[in-house]
Amino acid sequence: MSKDTVTAVREGGLRYTSKVGGSPFLGSGHTRSCFKCGKHRPPSSLQSLRVLGRNEVVCKPNCKTAE
Repeated sequence: MSKDTVTAVREGGLRYTSKVGGSPFLGSGHTRSCFKCGKHRPPSSLQSLRVLGRNEVVCKPNCKTAE
């Protein structure tokens, strides 16, 4: 997910970086993050689970097999 950065030196001697524009989320943009592992996945690959009195979405069937 990291993008190439371009570094240049200004006339005053300061260095700055610029990144390529765009979003790291490809496709339709309909993703949600897993409550346990934090990875973004489409809603079809997530399931609802009750955690501490709240409904959270986690990977289906679990985070290790979803990779």
